[in-house]
Amino acid sequence: MFKNSVSLLVSFGKKSIGFLLFMVCAVAIYHQVLANENWAQYGEKITLQFSTISWPQWLLLLLLMTMNFFLEAIKWKYVVAQNNPISFLKSFRSVLVGQSFAFFTPNRIGEYAGRTLFLKDGNKMLGMAQMAWTSYAQLLITIILGSLALTINLPFYPWLQWASPLLGIVATFLFFYRKEWKGWAGNFTILQIPSNTKFLLLGLSFIRYCVFMLQYVWAANMLGMSIPLIDLVSSIAVLFLCLSILPTISITELVIRGQLLLIILAPFYPIKIMIISLSTLIWAVNFLLPAIIGTFLLIGYRLKQ
Repeated sequence: MFKNSVSLLVSFGKKSIGFLLFMVCAVAIYHQVLANENWAQYGEKITLQFSTISWPQWLLLLLLMTMNFFLEAIKWKYVVAQNNPISFLKSFRSVLVGQSFAFFTPNRIGEYAGRTLFLKDGNKMLGMAQMAWTSYAQLLITIILGSLALTINLPFYPWLQWASPLLGIVATFLFFYRKEWKGWAGNFTILQIPSNTKFLLLGLSFIRYCVFMLQYVWAANMLGMSIPLIDLVSSIAVLFLCLSILPTISITELVIRGQLLLIILAPFYPIKIMIISLSTLIWAVNFLLPAIIGTFLLIGYRLKQ
């Protein structure tokens, strides 16, 4: 009873913080962008810019999105192979279904339920623990590269430039730390994965991180945003780091991501409405579209049951 009450309070707290962030960022974006007297001028510019984007450019952006989930499917298939062997196609489908579950839950925790839906009964809890390793590997890459970016992206608070690398060191130690538990705690040993699997997850997570980064760079190019590459890449790395820490829901993340990007890119690019367009475009391609596809796959899966 007490444990359930604590879980409910934690869940409510995360949702409340996420909603508060959403409201603050929504108001900030309204005052900085939508209420801006140059809105009409920049609105026309955005419309014109989108009209000049060719279908091969859109196709490449969608291919990068597909590659992103392709890599995540490989990670998922490999990490569950020992206890829950699944085909790559089923792994790919479960990743997309996980996106539909994650869309409405704080910090995307619903993704766990979506992915394990395709595992055999009796192995679902173990599957959740194994998925935690894939998420941890991606988080670790985000922290390490985000920490490096903070040394380049100077407008941020100086204390972050040493606190973030320290967090990266601690996170790396915990990722590779392995302990054989004794007694009743020995049941937790099964949740461990081999070191070679951890290295593979890190390698795939790094490649996926690069795909994420390339998506932003390509989308900025599609929108005609002239930002020096080193500034754009370091800013996006800081954005990823911030998003990995803040409690959000995919729906509200659109606004929070936009406000963060406005703050981070402000020293390098003056047109705020274009920054919001970049953020919205990436959100639609990486979160909204996969969630829609995952929903249809989920419906198809349920109809077969």
